Amino acid sequence: MRYVIFAFMLTMLISGCAHKHDEIKEEHEPIKKTVWTEKLEIFIEYDKPLVGGDTGFLLHLTNLKDFSPVSEGILSLKFAPELGEPITLSIPTPESPGIYRASVVFEQKGHYALTASFEDKAFSDRFVIKDIDVIDENEKHIYEQKKDTEKGIFDIALLKEQQWAVDFMVALPEKRNIPSSFIALGELVPASNTEVTLSSPVSGIISLSKMLPYAGKRVTKGEVIAIVEPPVIQQGGIGQLIASYAEAKNRVILAEREYERAKRLYEAKAVPQRRLEEAELAIKSAKANLEPLKMALENMKMSPSDGKLTIKSPLSGTVSDLFISNGKAVEAGQPIVKIINISTLWLQANVPASKIGKLQNLNKATFNIEGLKDTFSPSRLVVINPIIDPYTRTVPVIFEVNNRRGLLKVGMFANVSITTGFVENALSLPEEAIFEDEGRNFVFIQKDGESFEQREVKTGIRGNGYVQLISGLNKNERVVTKGGYYVRHASVSARMPEGHGHGHGDHGHAH
Repeated sequence: MRYVIFAFMLTMLISGCAHKHDEIKEEHEPIKKTVWTEKLEIFIEYDKPLVGGDTGFLLHLTNLKDFSPVSEGILSLKFAPELGEPITLSIPTPESPGIYRASVVFEQKGHYALTASFEDKAFSDRFVIKDIDVIDENEKHIYEQKKDTEKGIFDIALLKEQQWAVDFMVALPEKRNIPSSFIALGELVPASNTEVTLSSPVSGIISLSKMLPYAGKRVTKGEVIAIVEPPVIQQGGIGQLIASYAEAKNRVILAEREYERAKRLYEAKAVPQRRLEEAELAIKSAKANLEPLKMALENMKMSPSDGKLTIKSPLSGTVSDLFISNGKAVEAGQPIVKIINISTLWLQANVPASKIGKLQNLNKATFNIEGLKDTFSPSRLVVINPIIDPYTRTVPVIFEVNNRRGLLKVGMFANVSITTGFVENALSLPEEAIFEDEGRNFVFIQKDGESFEQREVKTGIRGNGYVQLISGLNKNERVVTKGGYYVRHASVSARMPEGHGHGHGDHGHAH
């Protein structure tokens, strides 16, 4: 909306300025000079000074701290010739925000140097503009012919009043260390050993005496989650669970003994290595079958009087899923609830296969979630998966994320910026200063206070909101870093207006 309003304002201002220009009927465009100090931008317009004539000077002062027009302060001017006494005057206040006017009569021709001093309550400043040439009537026609040959040069015009009316800023490119990074899509998932699905170890009925927790409820380690009442037919109960546990434990013992025997035979070169590997796999399989039975016995407590089983949570966390309700029959091994500890999450970034080489120098990562304004940083790198997903052609990279505040949720998608190094002392600009058109990048360079040029540049890496400049710009050229869209809109005008109608009336007193 602001851009639309500005576009309308820009059109009206240019139209109005052109109308004033027609009224004034200036034969030649005024001379323009721009000076930058650390605090101020000074843009000056004036007609070619003639000896004995009344020369008007229009000075635009912009505060470089926030690029706003100077609203108060005394401006003192001194025009010093090569020989003779200087002309001095003082302007106590701007005619309007940012604009000072002065009228000077030069008594002799030659080169003058303008020294100006500015002072207000906040700060003071000083600047010098050399080569203000004063001519006489005999030189006037030569100057006019020279100006005629200079016509036709195209620039983009954005008046100071237009710049001051919007969020606008110009700055020099700076050298800084830019992180080399790329973006990968990611997802927040439960961390390893922070997710558990509690199942009923025996067949029975989910008791109504203890209501199951609802999805989203926080539970603590050791908290009673469910009570399973014994079934009407005593099959698949605690006795079967204990028997199954004992049988699984014996299988582990037998597998360990077989492994030791295979190891001795392999060392004696009596059996091939495959026999040893098979024995090792048998141990792993037997332990995998034993573990859930062991957990089931540890997480429940049986009442000796009524045969009810109490199931407790092995960790603190949040109930993410509820698979059954109170009063329902449950089979042995059937899931009841899923609990996730979300104080620590994992961020799985799916890195394109083309970026695998950069992972060798992986430094750090940050990520953003749509809908959350914060930028988050993982606490550590967990693992870089060595296997490429054959369907997505990506490599999962896992980061650990601290989520004590609980802002992050399992299943959220993220844009992950993975930093792989730094480019030191890179000449750079804010990303907002770079525009793209048909695959080419360009910026807007300020040639003087109200004149801009579109320049194509070659860019490098991007990081932390900045873009590396490879070529097309030097460190002494000022670039529009805020409000470039307004300059781009102004560039649709055919040519730069020859004047914007600032009258050069008398203001200030020369003596």
